[in-house]
Amino acid sequence: MNNLVLFNFFFIGQMVLLGLFYNKLMQTIRQKTFIICSIILGLMVLSVNFFLEPSQFFKFNLFQIALTSLLVVVFAMMHLYNILAGEKEFYYVTIGMIIYLLGSTVLFFVGNLTIGLSTEFKFFTWTLNAILVVLNQLFVLFEWKNSFYKKAVQTKLC
Repeated sequence: MNNLVLFNFFFIGQMVLLGLFYNKLMQTIRQKTFIICSIILGLMVLSVNFFLEPSQFFKFNLFQIALTSLLVVVFAMMHLYNILAGEKEFYYVTIGMIIYLLGSTVLFFVGNLTIGLSTEFKFFTWTLNAILVVLNQLFVLFEWKNSFYKKAVQTKLC
């Protein structure tokens, strides 16, 4: 079964949902406008790309991976900039997201280059990606423990 169509929708959905998440965290109208315009422009570029070459839906689309992932990294970096001097809201989630998206994007690019290489090397790149996913989830868990678990326990005690 070819699941690359779902893979493509996953990356588009990830860009939109994480873009909206970081949009809520932004502090100025300019930043919010930048994120919304970037999401719309990214969707338009991808729509044109899929319209001109519909077969891209059924391929490992490196352009889409790069565009969607790097836009989310830009949004995350904007959030990090905003929290430099203030409260560290969603700090660990953002750090985890940046590490995961940059690392996995590089691994996806390398993945296309490993087609002619040994099975062990291909397995190694996908193992690294799995490690990045787990690392990202650990950052999310740490953020939840620091931000929400303590508040929930304190609320129950009161």
